[in-house]
This record gives sequence, structure tokens and C-alpha cells, in this order.
Amino acid sequence: MKEARFWERAGDGRVRCFLCPHHCYLRPGQRGICQVRKNVDGTLYTLNYGRVSSYALDPTEKKPLYHFFPGSYLFSLGTLGCNLSCGFCQNWTISQEEAPTLEISPRRAVDLTLSARARDARVVGLAYTYNEPGIWFEYVAETAGLAKGEGLVNCLVTNGFLEEAPLRELLPLVDAMNVDVKAFSPGFYRKVCKGDRDPVLRTVEVSHRAGCHVEVTNLLIPGYNDSEDDIAQLVDWLAGVSPDIPLHFSRYFPNYRFTEPPTPLTTLD
Repeated sequence: MKEARFWERAGDGRVRCFLCPHHCYLRPGQRGICQVRKNVDGTLYTLNYGRVSSYALDPTEKKPLYHFFPGSYLFSLGTLGCNLSCGFCQNWTISQEEAPTLEISPRRAVDLTLSARARDARVVGLAYTYNEPGIWFEYVAETAGLAKGEGLVNCLVTNGFLEEAPLRELLPLVDAMNVDVKAFSPGFYRKVCKGDRDPVLRTVEVSHRAGCHVEVTNLLIPGYNDSEDDIAQLVDWLAGVSPDIPLHFSRYFPNYRFTEPPTPLTTLD
């Protein structure tokens, strides 16, 4: 465990977390919605610091980042937990449940990346991905800082559901991010993801204005967020932020709690 950032004491041993917009109000022994921040005797701790559930050397295009170091590779790693609860999550075994992990320190993560780059010059840096990296804030910030010092790039693959203060603290260390805008409907976020839309849109807007390379992904789920009106609203908003931000439409497949059939290819066309 490591003491968390972005929280305050709220009396009677309780704490309130301000990392993400949920602002969890926690009694001693209680965990936040993300399941990886816990009130221990009146102090908020992060439970996933240095705990890695998944890692791989991935093509940058897999993130997907299609206009950032094309043809390169990123040492990609993720942990446990998520601050949303999307019924269609493809990585639910690490985002919604406890899974086996191994300890990889920030220094070790950077050294592994440097070792990979020594073997293949196409390795350009690290990606924090697979589950939600925002709730891994303390580890990501420390690792990204070390990576920057070694001339490596840092990328986030994120749901964007983060408060503005921690986002702005991370942005000087982050070279690129893919933000998963799950729908343009606030009702979709409330019902299907158990979160709010507007903080996600703010993450895209703030990150772009800060000079970070931003790409956006939208997973099209039949009957939920795939109408022409849904897509038009998303496209109009994103073009208003910048017409140069790439937008990826992804095909849904049934997973976790969703059993609806896959997105028809005609919808993607």
C-alpha cells in the first residue's frame, strides 16, 4: 500500500477522495468505487501501487493510436480496478474482479522498456492501459516521470473519468492518449457505465488544449449508442474541439454482462 493523492479527511475517521468525479466518501475499512483506494484508520491508501496484472509489448496502433509514432511499439502495462462499471467491459476480469498480480516498481518498468528498446529501436516508450490508468495515478505519475528522464514517451489509454487537478498534473508527463468516449448520451453513461459523461469530454478538451496528442475511440453497441443522431452529436462535438483529432469507431462483441450480438459491419461502414 501507498498513501494516496487527492483526498481529505472528513471527520469521524472518514475520508473523501477527489481523484475522480465520484468523490467517494469512505468510512474506515471501506474501499472506493474503483476498489483500489481504501480508508485505513482515517488515511486513504492506494492498494494497486506497483501491482501489475497484465503487460506486453504492443504495437502503438493497437491502443489505438494511429497518428503517433506509426510502426512503433509500447511497453504496455495495467493493474486492477476501474472507476466505471461498463456492462460490456472486455477486460472485466481485471477491472471488476481481483486478479493475480506481480510487483513491478516504476524503475523496473522503465528498465524493462529500455531493455526492449536496446533490442528494437521501434520501442518508443510506455503505455498505461488494459484497465483504467487514472486510478493508478501514483504509480503512473512516478513511472512516467522516470520514463521522461530516459527519453521515453508515455501514453494513456483511458476512460477519461478523472478530475481536472490530477489530469493537469499528469499532462506534462503524457505525450499521447486515447480517450474512450463511450457514448454522447449522458443517460448511457449513467445507466450502462455508472458514471457521468461531462468529465470525459472535459478530459479530451483539456488534454488537447495542453498540447497532448489525443485520439478518441467510440465503441458502437447496437441499440445503445449507434444511431445516426448519437454519432452526429459525437462528431460535431469532437470537430468543435479540433477537426484534427482522430476518431476510431470500434466493433462491439458480447462480453461481461452484455449478450447482445456483435455490431453489424454495415453499421461501421
